[in-house]
Amino acid sequence: MPSNKQASFRYRVLDSLLRRPRKWTLEELREEVSAALREAFGITSGVSRRTIFYDLDMLQRIPPDGYGAEIICEDGRYTYADRNFSIVKMPFSEHDKGAIRSALTLLKQFRGLPVVQPLQEIIEKLEGWARFPDTRIIQFETNDLSAGTGRIGELYEAIRNKKPLFVTYFPFIAQEAVSFDFHPYLIKEYRNRWFVYGWNEREAMIYNLALDRIQSTSESPIPWRVNTFFDPETWFLDIVGVTRPADANPRTVTFRASLLQSKYLTTKPIHHSQQILEESPDGVLFSIHVIPNYELYSELLRYGRAVEVTSPEDVVNEIRNM
Repeated sequence: MPSNKQASFRYRVLDSLLRRPRKWTLEELREEVSAALREAFGITSGVSRRTIFYDLDMLQRIPPDGYGAEIICEDGRYTYADRNFSIVKMPFSEHDKGAIRSALTLLKQFRGLPVVQPLQEIIEKLEGWARFPDTRIIQFETNDLSAGTGRIGELYEAIRNKKPLFVTYFPFIAQEAVSFDFHPYLIKEYRNRWFVYGWNEREAMIYNLALDRIQSTSESPIPWRVNTFFDPETWFLDIVGVTRPADANPRTVTFRASLLQSKYLTTKPIHHSQQILEESPDGVLFSIHVIPNYELYSELLRYGRAVEVTSPEDVVNEIRNM
């Protein structure tokens, strides 16, 4: 069934006309549809008789290709055989039900996200209607029990409504919690943990806060600071993960992987800049151009002895020390 916006609009206009207690010539239908398009979209060219003819044919086609409408034509005039019929209240086909069930399977895995929460009641109603089987064909790496996910909603609303927050935060490496005014700009997930990026008024810099380390938030009375410091489209280009060390520049890091591990690294690179420098019977030498950070070290270490960092020297030493 076509999803073109103007075509769908024409079908609805024709549907409302054909339900009325009168019969229409093709020219009358063309004039009515043209007037509706002009009012809704500002289209002054109108539609042709051929377009209306094809639209009527689409209304009559059997679902899922069309709408299954029964249209009668007598003496060149058109109307619905049953004026109680309407394409806007037609029952779901088995094809439609299958598509809804598949969509519900995906939506149920994101119940905690703010954009899904307003749909929760609808999802529950549809589950009852569709006799929804809780069988997953696609399983995302989500975890409703992850600490901090309960704060996603309030942070989402703060970003959307441009409301600064007063945050109390307790980093893992600190001895006590700190509090500061914070302007949130972006919520990001990395490896099943959630983070929020924003401007820290106390430190006068972009901060990355782990949601599970936020102890409390409240509205801040200070004016909203427009984001002119942080571009989500470029901020993560030269890092692995979520941590961007201040005043650091990207560097070329090389590492050698075993033949088996190199197959995995070739199909799932550590970073988008990854390149193959050398291949040998013992393995493959790779390079990436990144800012070294904690996530990079963790990523390299998780491969164990299947990956050996070869340069630069300070990164080699850091990996050795860790």
